[in-house]
Amino acid sequence: MKKLLRYTQILSLMFSAALLSSCQNKEHTDPKISEEIIKVSNALDGWDYNIAPDSLTSMCENVIEESREILTRLENSNDEPTLQSVFQPYDEMGKSLQRIQHVWYMRSVHPDPEIRNAATICVQNYSSFATEISLSRKFFDRVALIETKSLNDPEKLMVKRKLRDFRKSGVDKSEEIRAKIKNLNERITELGSNFDQTIREDTRYIETTLEALDGLPADFIASREADKNGKIKISTDYTDYFPIMQYAHNDELRRRLYVASKSIGSPSNSDNLMKLITKRHELASVLGYENYAALAMDGLMMQSPSRAAKFLNELGVAVKNASKNDLAVLLERQKKINPEATEIQAWQSSYLSNLVRQESYALDAKEVRRYFHFDKVQSGIFDLTESLFGVSIVSWKTDTWHEDVSAWEIQENGSPIGRFYLDMHPREDKYKHAAHWTLRSGLKNSDQLPLSGLATNFPKDYMEHNQVETYLHEFGHLLHNMFSGTQDWLDLTGMSMERDFVEAPSQMLEEWIWDKSTLQKFATNDAGEPIPDRLINKMNAARNFTKAMGTAQQLFYSNVSLSFYSKSPEEINLIEMLKDLQKEYSPYPYVDGTYFYNNFGHLNGYSSNYYIYQWSLAIATDLFERFKDEGLNNVAVASDYRRKILEVAGSKPADEFIEEFLGRPFSIEAYIDLLSNL
Repeated sequence: MKKLLRYTQILSLMFSAALLSSCQNKEHTDPKISEEIIKVSNALDGWDYNIAPDSLTSMCENVIEESREILTRLENSNDEPTLQSVFQPYDEMGKSLQRIQHVWYMRSVHPDPEIRNAATICVQNYSSFATEISLSRKFFDRVALIETKSLNDPEKLMVKRKLRDFRKSGVDKSEEIRAKIKNLNERITELGSNFDQTIREDTRYIETTLEALDGLPADFIASREADKNGKIKISTDYTDYFPIMQYAHNDELRRRLYVASKSIGSPSNSDNLMKLITKRHELASVLGYENYAALAMDGLMMQSPSRAAKFLNELGVAVKNASKNDLAVLLERQKKINPEATEIQAWQSSYLSNLVRQESYALDAKEVRRYFHFDKVQSGIFDLTESLFGVSIVSWKTDTWHEDVSAWEIQENGSPIGRFYLDMHPREDKYKHAAHWTLRSGLKNSDQLPLSGLATNFPKDYMEHNQVETYLHEFGHLLHNMFSGTQDWLDLTGMSMERDFVEAPSQMLEEWIWDKSTLQKFATNDAGEPIPDRLINKMNAARNFTKAMGTAQQLFYSNVSLSFYSKSPEEINLIEMLKDLQKEYSPYPYVDGTYFYNNFGHLNGYSSNYYIYQWSLAIATDLFERFKDEGLNNVAVASDYRRKILEVAGSKPADEFIEEFLGRPFSIEAYIDLLSNL
């Protein structure tokens, strides 16, 4: 799954800015400069990832208690309420809490189940304390009394947002209602954690034979060993799933693996999800909102569920004909395999698309992947970052939680501006998809540097081109955090802008992975030969084939997310709603025995707001117009983009800083035009 900045709803209310290698780190080396000495940072930073579970629990408890003491002092202060007297202790509390912010990451990637459990409990306690803050009437009263006339625009915006978030949290309700809200939020956090954990720990397997793997790349087949009965075990992890779906000639093998994948989390997550939806709806009702979607969109660029529905409908109209055309091409190809075929199933789409690309575009995905070895891809992404933004990425020698994890430091003019971890390969019980975590937000004129963590499940050898695109996407989130530590206050720094903007920079950065000059700098085969022009031309010629279908599927996901949280729980029958929504929006029919909503993790993290990916794509398409006009590798434009978009963080409304970069207001028309002309 692409893309994911993962923040809880509570933390986004109260700590929007704070939200969210081993000792043998791999060096950042290009084959051409492998003999050069690579600079290494030995900075002391990060966390002790070898901590014992009970020590992690104690640390979490101590940090929360220290933070609670700061809150108490803030609430009971007799000082005149000013920006300094209120927000300085508030930031002190936020910095204190950032000492345990890595627990969101650790519950997803740490190999020790006891550490993951301790981290999960810490997440729940942290979220509970965040709810306490959001319901502190004394804190709210002090913020409300701040005189804002003399403040600058970012500071006025910070106070305005804080008051809005307080009211969204129910701080102005009675003590009895606030207690109920606190209990609801704690239960929502618990249910969300259970939902996520069930997905994370539920890897499913099917058995097959060597013969059934016909069509798979030779290196994939060679890495699988049959047992004494001739059976080969295939998992639902991405390293198995995507190659099988794209290359396996055996239709039944693909069908079985698809059903297994879309059954993850079942049956227990059906109960978790319905309880989560119910409690969120109850919370929204207590707070005076019609439904949870209305609560979740209050303060975002989108503003309301009705506007989200209108936006999704506009995209659906724009992409409808092109999606039908894509399906018709795939069905024509499927009829050559099965003359009686009347529709395309979800497990057939990638396989048939690959065949059509080979036959109609002469594009062989197996040939393409030979140019994308993981190490070269990572080096290429680092080099792209360095050349565009004038920074250096050096190895950071620090402890980590697994031998596969590497750690890095970004430097500018020889000084560090941020650090990050990369946990990029699959293992048992690790987070199954691809995501970025903000472990710490940076602060201007401070020694507090941004800290980030990525988790993906890429193979250690050859990657599919779409996996390279995913890597660059997630790295875009990381860079956003690295470059956004430019403000003086936690509520203005980091990725503290509207949440439905945050995917846009990452989605725009994906464009570079289709650029010839970028690709030929790092995409080389085993002989060291760069990917040829002819292959890049074929890739771009085939790029938009099935893009309409993919967009239609994303609109299906968005409507599932919106619909589940826009209705009263009494109106929701999960499986029947899924079938109805799939029939209306998805290019593929429902498959018996699958329960997609049970493994759709965004139903917790993004709740109603999965529309964000399409909204951000519209923004990204508009932002990219300037790079298209002035050059993808134009460092002046990149510098302007960094300064006017990434570094602004939450100090301005997103609409304003987009307009400053483009020289005009943001419009979805560029994206509508793109979809209409696929």
